Amino acid sequence: MSPDTTGPHAAPLSVEDATILALEAGNVRGHTCKVIVLAEPRGVDELRERVAARLGREPLLRMRLADGDPPTWEPAGELDVAGLVHDAGRAPADAFETRVGELMATPLPRDRPLWALDVLALDDGRTALAWRIHHALADGMTTMRMVRSVLMDDGDGERSAGAAGPPSVAGSAPTTSKATAVGAPAGGTSAVPARSRLAPLRGALRLPAALLRELSPHASLHALDAEPGAARAVALAGFPLERAKRIAHSQPERATVNDVVLTAVAGGIRRWLGELGEHARSLRVKVPVSLHHPGDGEGNRDSFLCVDVPLDHDDPVERLRAVAAETRERKARRDADSVDSFFRDLAHLSSSLERHAEHWARSPRVFGLNVSNVPGPRGALSVLGAPVASLHSLAEIAHRHALRVAVVSAGDRLGFGLCADADAIGSPAPIAAGIEAELRVLSDATGVSGR
Repeated sequence: MSPDTTGPHAAPLSVEDATILALEAGNVRGHTCKVIVLAEPRGVDELRERVAARLGREPLLRMRLADGDPPTWEPAGELDVAGLVHDAGRAPADAFETRVGELMATPLPRDRPLWALDVLALDDGRTALAWRIHHALADGMTTMRMVRSVLMDDGDGERSAGAAGPPSVAGSAPTTSKATAVGAPAGGTSAVPARSRLAPLRGALRLPAALLRELSPHASLHALDAEPGAARAVALAGFPLERAKRIAHSQPERATVNDVVLTAVAGGIRRWLGELGEHARSLRVKVPVSLHHPGDGEGNRDSFLCVDVPLDHDDPVERLRAVAAETRERKARRDADSVDSFFRDLAHLSSSLERHAEHWARSPRVFGLNVSNVPGPRGALSVLGAPVASLHSLAEIAHRHALRVAVVSAGDRLGFGLCADADAIGSPAPIAAGIEAELRVLSDATGVSGR
């Protein structure tokens, strides 16, 4: 990405970005976090120099919130990089997740750009970077681009999983732009092909069934349904990306890496519930789907699917096949597009109705766990010449959702990041360990070997 030569300009937040900003209230924070562990020591002064030299590549990072209603982004002026890139001191290598949990619980100040990079020296010679970026400023795909262009060494990660077209966390078909009218103006002849003119009608016919599948009430998972407390606990897990691909490709019918991810997360939850003496037949998982197109502007552009993941299958391969079958159906029926159209049209019709619908869509009666999966840069990665040992993503919990799972594929690994309400469920470390155990079982059961 070439450096910005014009500088940032004041601009209103999009409707989606403003909605996300408004969700930050009480004990719920609004930021996500990328945790990058470098295999070698690097100092905070080096990181400050790198960030200062490259901020021009990402003008959004030089914006702050302006006072007023509606909220607006405005240029932050001359930036104090030392106030944004922090020296977080030293920590034992086996305890830095605790420090990251403390950062996740700390809100970003709104009088400066809504991001912060904390540099933590680990006692085994590695360096952990925790980069918090407010979700109203950037969605998952945009954040990964920022990490690549501002932190990574030039040339690293130029081949990205999402580079060939619009990314989809759940692997849905590429989306198409939506027309605002069904037919041509009265008395005129439309130059739009008949197939394009019929697309909105087909979308309208799909809508009732899509809403029934995606927004119908389901029993909430009691262990995760809690009012948010102030403390956060974090746990990280990982697995070789190529092995996850081979597990998916081993199935007789089409399965994706994201199906493998959902299967493993469900297995980790199943093991954890068993330790608590609780049991559930299924877990309804909300899977964000990116609707970004090449050439889209900045900001958030997402929809979602809700997938019923079985928890009563002892065999994880059977669970994978059930998950893959359901996601194939949802993608074939283009549910993510239908849900997106519904909320956008409702916003034009009635802001009050749209608020009620959004509130319902965030209810634990609709889903029990949010699992996002974002493609990141491929190949060998480094920061200031230090190899990236691991990269993970974290996302904040929500009202009555005490756990959030974020996944990123970077380099040659899948990185799982679990953020939990420490008061409600304690440490998510047992769930993270269960996810890794489920992936190993899947690997053995499907005959996939390797490191």
